[in-house]
Amino acid sequence: MFLNKEKYIELKDWKMFGVSAIYTKINYGNIKEMSKEKVTKDFSLEGKYIVSGFQTHSDNIVVVDSLEKLYFEDTDGFITNRKDIVILTKYADCLPIYFYDIKKEVIGLVHSGWQGSYKEIGKKAIKLMIDKYKCKLESIKVAFGVGISQKNYEVGEDFLQKFKEKFSEDLIENSFKKENGKLYFDNQEFVYRNLLELGLPKENILINNLCTYDGEFHSYRRDKENSGRNGALIWLNK
Repeated sequence: MFLNKEKYIELKDWKMFGVSAIYTKINYGNIKEMSKEKVTKDFSLEGKYIVSGFQTHSDNIVVVDSLEKLYFEDTDGFITNRKDIVILTKYADCLPIYFYDIKKEVIGLVHSGWQGSYKEIGKKAIKLMIDKYKCKLESIKVAFGVGISQKNYEVGEDFLQKFKEKFSEDLIENSFKKENGKLYFDNQEFVYRNLLELGLPKENILINNLCTYDGEFHSYRRDKENSGRNGALIWLNK
């Protein structure tokens, strides 16, 4: 699924579509401290414009259809069909969700920690792609970047109860696990099944078994306030 390089990984499965989707490693540094000029140079993005935002674990998604504004407050996701736009979002355990419509050539990227997942930001991105660009579910591809794995994501009973009050029993049973008196949440599995409920074909979704906690990536749960941020980027090579 991923091409593994020293400072980042790249989604090889989408290269055939002319889409670059990458996720930086701890070796690249803290993406929050990188200037857009440095990121542009490092990933050969000359001639393109990087769009990013101040992330607040919201479900706010911006449709980028002009170059009038490239930075957005209180925003956790973007979609666009512009070939001169690079979407950049930042992570330290939360789950990046990449989107691409193979017919309309629309790309998207959202930041989905547990709060974003609870607010169903992934579903919202797909609905925006359908509403704004007339995309069809069968042509929308989804890939998950690197988030924290279930084995490293211990949560409390109040956390579980919050999800139980909103989501189906099947979704809860497949996303939570109790082991040795502790409770663990699988954010990727939750989002995967949540998108299936929307009607997205399962063969259109790429999942992975990487984990931010394991050392190659920045992790807030591991390093607390000393944690940097990983960067997720997507753009069209056309």
